[in-house]
Amino acid sequence: MKKFSKVIFAAFFAFFTIASNIHAQSFQSADISAMDSEDEYTDGDYYEDEEIRLTQNGAGDQFIALKLMPLIPLNFDKQLSVGGALSLGYHRFLTQFIAVGADVMFAYNTTIGSNLFTVIPLTVGITFQPYIWRFEFPITLNVGAALENYLQYNYFPGLILKGEAGCFYRMNENWSFGLECQLMYLPQWYSDSSKNDYYLGITATVGARYHF
Repeated sequence: MKKFSKVIFAAFFAFFTIASNIHAQSFQSADISAMDSEDEYTDGDYYEDEEIRLTQNGAGDQFIALKLMPLIPLNFDKQLSVGGALSLGYHRFLTQFIAVGADVMFAYNTTIGSNLFTVIPLTVGITFQPYIWRFEFPITLNVGAALENYLQYNYFPGLILKGEAGCFYRMNENWSFGLECQLMYLPQWYSDSSKNDYYLGITATVGARYHF
């Protein structure tokens, strides 16, 4: 658990460092653009436009998402306990409401023998995101491959299907924070069909997104 805590801390530090660097690089060009257009707007028009930009995404807009969550197994009876997961993703809007992207995750559950069942999935997905004022409601479907490990046993490539739904509040042009629920399905297929199995888990996610 100490190693996992260090991984979480390192991921958070890297996320905010990268986001700050991106913001610093884009600030100068944004400032120049604002100066060029300053004479074209009255004060009222400017703030009205700012409010629109805070609540609307357009084609080409992008965001990086960092999410932390408990992971609750829905099968395996009591053989698996509640674990946790950390994910990092990149997404790009194709239209005002549709985005595509990819996510990498590290997830684990503890077993009754105090061992770890771990999953490292890489998924691609499509998001439909309606909004009301500053509240954004992303609904995402993902598919991908996962490395599954328990003790000396590995299963790769494993299929993963993941559905997500949540609500994020757009704090400003660059940041949004919110809650989300994810449902994950990971089947395991073998040549001996009697050994086929699957993992089903659900999360309660806290997330931060950097928009640029």
